[in-house]
Amino acid sequence: MTIVPITLLEANEYVRLHHVGKEGEMSEFNHQEGGSHYKSFVIQPSEYCHKNGLLWCESNIIKYVTRHKLKGKRQDLLKAKHYLDMLIEMDYGRVEDAADTEAK
Repeated sequence: MTIVPITLLEANEYVRLHHVGKEGEMSEFNHQEGGSHYKSFVIQPSEYCHKNGLLWCESNIIKYVTRHKLKGKRQDLLKAKHYLDMLIEMDYGRVEDAADTEAK
């Protein structure tokens, strides 16, 4: 898959065409409470996660990694790492247990 960068104008046009509600009203995905760190993205992490059926930990990983440069910096990446470690433990066992199993 090739990723093609788009301009802000193209991103705004995408949002205008894809996030219009009933009778021409703009979608809630165009509104953000408490900041503007998601407004510059073509698709908000919440919409991406919902459309792809991601669960809580997976969604938080996407959220924190997506916004880290605009909001929480290193702290957001540490939060994403924490959710990733929890996801690994829930789906594959404790990290220490997995390392022991892989070593054998």
